Amino acid sequence: MGTDATMSANPPPLFSPGCVVNPYPTYRVHLAGPSVQPLAVMPGNFVVFQFAACSALLRDRRLSVAQRARSFIPVGDDRLPEFNDLYQHFRRWLLNLDAPVHTRLRKLMNAGFAPVTVERLRLEIEAVVRRLLADMETRHSVDVIEDYAYPLPVRVISRLLGIPESLENRCVQLSSDVVAWLGNPRRAAEETECAQMAVRELESIFETVIRKRDKGSSGDDLLCLLLKIAADDGAITPADLLAQCVLLLVAGHETTRNLIGNAVYTLLKYPAALDEVRTDDNAARMAVEEVLRFESPVQGFRRTVMEDIDFDGYRISAGADLFFILGAAHRDPRLVEAPDSFDIRRNHNRHLAFGGDAHVCVGATLARLEAQIAVRELARRFPSLALVNDNPEWNPTFTFRGLRRLPVTL
Repeated sequence: MGTDATMSANPPPLFSPGCVVNPYPTYRVHLAGPSVQPLAVMPGNFVVFQFAACSALLRDRRLSVAQRARSFIPVGDDRLPEFNDLYQHFRRWLLNLDAPVHTRLRKLMNAGFAPVTVERLRLEIEAVVRRLLADMETRHSVDVIEDYAYPLPVRVISRLLGIPESLENRCVQLSSDVVAWLGNPRRAAEETECAQMAVRELESIFETVIRKRDKGSSGDDLLCLLLKIAADDGAITPADLLAQCVLLLVAGHETTRNLIGNAVYTLLKYPAALDEVRTDDNAARMAVEEVLRFESPVQGFRRTVMEDIDFDGYRISAGADLFFILGAAHRDPRLVEAPDSFDIRRNHNRHLAFGGDAHVCVGATLARLEAQIAVRELARRFPSLALVNDNPEWNPTFTFRGLRRLPVTL
């Protein structure tokens, strides 16, 4: 067990650069406040930090995941048409669809991520991990993000989506442009322009991949499942299909990379837990679950309020956006004892890292498996693994919490 007890008399404001680096002092202040709070940096909107409030409100059917263009395109009304391609693409993502459309499509896509389906990938994931570790063995120091946490999920999701190896790096660069826009609640117009260009190029890449697949190549990967769904369901358009491909690429590598990086960093800060991972086959699973709570790769998301909601004595007005701060909910002392302690042996480790409603992450089982294998094998291969810098650089996006670099000695 270890404790992250960093305190600050004047913590940085929510969503600010200082909060991105270390959000937990800010969270502690808000966790001591009301269950529903006005969002000072975005007037007219609201935010919830406490675990119970997040859990309850996420299940409220008066909330919608379908976001208005005004919510995420930071330009005046006169410029909104310039970003229509981005808006039309983004609103088709599975995680931005409400029932009943979401229910129908999600049920069809679940087959690609069922536990038995994901378990069949174990040997392939282990083989990729072995190759990456072998490449690292001849070196004195490496960057865990660049050399390990980045290439592992990229190779796995690229294989599942039929992306040729020659295009992997380009697809990830484009995906990163989308994440830089999507992960910043106070996004700028420049980020939005980059995201739209990235989406257009990714759609073009997937159009080519799909066209080649349609010409006769077959397989049992995720792309084949998506093509079958589109063929069997006349309501799914080519644009819908491309949107799910881009979503799965972005979600399939970004959050998993951050989960692996956050796990390695946290375990290196708490060597007793790292030793358990080396010696106990079950410890890697428990460690990943505790990292999902302690250093969540997704810190929060928003919903749109469709009708007035009265909750715990507060009125949440229709038309507002409601922000769920998962990273704070996981540090709520009402949820767990000693919430700022890292303890992989916690019983009943509840968290919302993959969501808490019908939109729970479709790829959660795959992300867990990749992270468990990656952490376990890295710890065992390099028993002298150590941090080069106790304060590595975090990515500058609030929503997706992950390290830009993680230099270590082997």
